[in-house]
Amino acid sequence: MHSRPAAGVGLALLSAVTFATSGTFARSLIEAGWSAESAVIARVGVAALVLAIPALLSLRGKWGVLRSNATAIGLFGLLGVALAQVCFFNAVRYLPVGVALLLEYLGIILVVVWMWLRHGQPPRRLTIAGSVAALAGLAFVLDLAGTADFHPVGVLWGLGAAFGLAGYFVLAGRVDPRLPSVAMASGGMAVGAAVLLLVGLTGLLP
Repeated sequence: MHSRPAAGVGLALLSAVTFATSGTFARSLIEAGWSAESAVIARVGVAALVLAIPALLSLRGKWGVLRSNATAIGLFGLLGVALAQVCFFNAVRYLPVGVALLLEYLGIILVVVWMWLRHGQPPRRLTIAGSVAALAGLAFVLDLAGTADFHPVGVLWGLGAAFGLAGYFVLAGRVDPRLPSVAMASGGMAVGAAVLLLVGLTGLLP
């Protein structure tokens, strides 16, 4: 029991590191001629495939749980994967990666506001202080005073990513405890990739 908090912190840090590098890789792909949508499809599609076998193994004897959580997995794929990723990758087309990250992480504040308005859970002083500290820390460590222009289209994409990130956190926090986390992740990635493929084939996005 005592090792679980340490393991959770370690996994959270690993998640932060891997996510932080995604913007840099996305910018490189976009400059090489990829669309933001194709970069997202490649990223989440490969992730879904990598997690598919562990997900199937974790669901042995739990297929009823998967069916009962199909809606939650679908929403997770739409908001937490497709919306958040495609908006962020489009934001880095117009803004520095650091600025796009700062905008996306406004989603943390949106989660606090959602819990207050929807569930009547006003933020405690510590929560408010933590939110302010997180944003202030990002502002200090990112090059917000650089030479890059604040393109309004990029800002809108970044705010869209914030809404997607908020949905990611809210939905992840409400996951059925009977549903294995790896199945939730793999299913969400698969849904996100499939939706973006369909949107791309229709021509709504490149």
